[in-house]
Amino acid sequence: MQAVDSALMAPLVAGKMAVPFFLDEEEFGFDDELARQLGVAMLNLIAAGRPDVKKHLNLTQHPIDEPPED
Repeated sequence: MQAVDSALMAPLVAGKMAVPFFLDEEEFGFDDELARQLGVAMLNLIAAGRPDVKKHLNLTQHPIDEPPED
């Protein structure tokens, strides 16, 4: 993982998948569960293109306080 200037990357990622944040919603807030879910999503995205990483993932895909969907 590398931190880069998003303005420099914009032309390269134009049209790629975006992850929206609804910052204008009154009930939106960053909490521990959202941070965990974002981490899981990021690792899943990395693993999608890296089988060597995917084999090491042992993650709960659903929110911790909710049962998994069938």
